[in-house]
Amino acid sequence: MRRILIVEDEPDALELLISWVRHQRGWEIRSAQSGNGAIELSKTFKPDVVISDYLLQDDVTGVDVIAEVQSHEEPVCCVLVTGVLRKAVLDAQRISGVPILTKPLDFRRLQRIISEPAA
Repeated sequence: MRRILIVEDEPDALELLISWVRHQRGWEIRSAQSGNGAIELSKTFKPDVVISDYLLQDDVTGVDVIAEVQSHEEPVCCVLVTGVLRKAVLDAQRISGVPILTKPLDFRRLQRIISEPAA
């Protein structure tokens, strides 16, 4: 079973993503609403996929979360989600190559991205 970590601070958006992933079947799901919580969880959960919102409850952004997860030894497929594209794109230069999806999400595109093996 593949492991997915969803990082989203908006409860409705988090619930929607969790529900969508459950319908994909074959995923063990964990979630966090803060960047620090996601980083701590990623150390023990060791996700295969991370879907992270850009702006979170604390001073840690989705870019920070993804950069930390990518610093681990195992490859992880990461997706950054945002409603503030311009700011996210500037910050995302630290995680080049990570797809950035805007809200509202295109779930077909998200499905294609997370179905591909991590590089």
